[in-house]
Amino acid sequence: MKKYYLSLIIPAYNEEKKIERDVKEAFTHFKQKKITAEVIVSTDGITDNTNKIVQELQKEYPHLVLIAKEQKIGKGAAIKKGVEKAKGKYIMFADAGYCVPFKFISSGIKKLEEGYDLAFADRGDKKTIMRNNQPLYRKIGSRAFGILVKYILGVPRHIRDTQCGFKIYKRDVAKSLFGDLETDGMMFDLEHILRAKKSNFNIGVFPIEWKNDSDTKFDPISGGLDSIREIYNIKAVLRL
Repeated sequence: MKKYYLSLIIPAYNEEKKIERDVKEAFTHFKQKKITAEVIVSTDGITDNTNKIVQELQKEYPHLVLIAKEQKIGKGAAIKKGVEKAKGKYIMFADAGYCVPFKFISSGIKKLEEGYDLAFADRGDKKTIMRNNQPLYRKIGSRAFGILVKYILGVPRHIRDTQCGFKIYKRDVAKSLFGDLETDGMMFDLEHILRAKKSNFNIGVFPIEWKNDSDTKFDPISGGLDSIREIYNIKAVLRL
């Protein structure tokens, strides 16, 4: 079995407009930095051409892996499938759309080398550069969400940004947290943050450059209701 320094997982739901750039940017970065890495695209009940595009890209990139699920299983479940397949010393995921440049992978790895078990990009860090802003309703929603999860679930205070889709883990930590994961949807981040806290894993954060993805698949109404349900399910599962 080939071993990699890094496994990058990209969860994808109908990302035919973005996935080619994501894959090419990733492998260009790895080549420049001389990083031995694999990219795992884990698709989730898609109805567009994302899988076909990835299959074409596999002819050019032998270290590109596709995990395709016909039924929609949720973002958390899609990443979990990727982690199960990952062969890297370090395992990370990044949302489709290149919201965070891959040059910040090194910032996450540095945190792991400093002794942290997992590290998250932090859009709330004073050093983070916002290339464009979220709509006002999303800003307000994010603030309210942050207060809610700290109050209801007890998320560690130094974690200001639970939902940024750019997180990196030591291999055994990723395998453990995602192996136990029960939240299939968008709130999976919260479950594994809280599992990490209960397991006494050290969580680091780091600043990034970030641009808002206006083509987000998240619906603030139906998605918001689903998120609330998942938060209370997490509370029950972890007996918080």
